[in-house]
Amino acid sequence: MDTPRKRVGLIVPSSNSTVEYDFQLVASQLNGSAAGEISVHTGRVWLVDTTPEMLEQMNEDAEAAARLVATAGVDVISYACTSGSFLGGPGYDELLLARITAAADDLPAVGTTPAVIAALREVGATRVAVVTPYIDSINERLTRFLQAEGFDVASMAGQQLVANLDIGNQTPEQIAAFSREHLARDVDAFFLSCTNWRAMEVAEALEAELGRPVVTSNQATIWATLRALGYGAPITGYGQLMSSIGQTAAAG
Repeated sequence: MDTPRKRVGLIVPSSNSTVEYDFQLVASQLNGSAAGEISVHTGRVWLVDTTPEMLEQMNEDAEAAARLVATAGVDVISYACTSGSFLGGPGYDELLLARITAAADDLPAVGTTPAVIAALREVGATRVAVVTPYIDSINERLTRFLQAEGFDVASMAGQQLVANLDIGNQTPEQIAAFSREHLARDVDAFFLSCTNWRAMEVAEALEAELGRPVVTSNQATIWATLRALGYGAPITGYGQLMSSIGQTAAAG
């Protein structure tokens, strides 16, 4: 096709088995369409357990990974880890992205946490209910982070999983069941956090069932990445945020 293929540099935790697959699901809709094609080129940063200590260690490798993936001639770098990018509190995510951009010769960078904040605002949320696979010490940081960004957190529940492989092994059906059980309903939107959780696959079904927008970490990351690349084609099957990308890209 005549439209040049855009390249995404994707940085993921080394034990993440979900985010690349989710990017591929979306790329399969785009590639061959009039919107233009994308390819995804991955760099990995060491992470085995989802603990504050290991997440902090992982972030120390972000710049090296950015330098490496930039050599593939990518157009944007996406740092796909939710808990890693809110780890240090408000402003930490933007500082992390600035480090990645500087390491990658000023390439634009997208991060999961800033993408989630933008996505929640895009769907008009001020009061949110949140579910995660995380342990409580990470959930407490996420609650404080969302509150500092101006959101009222109506509920927060985690599965108390530590091993990142265990998080990635959760099925979409298990995630949906946990969400139904633990999400408060008197909210504007639901947030399902973690790039290694297969939550994007059930976002649209949960929206239909619960009657509110559902934002997931991977959905928001991909949405923000496509906007950074200038894509305006709606993506179907993964919830309101993705299906409205044509309007949001035009507005953004």
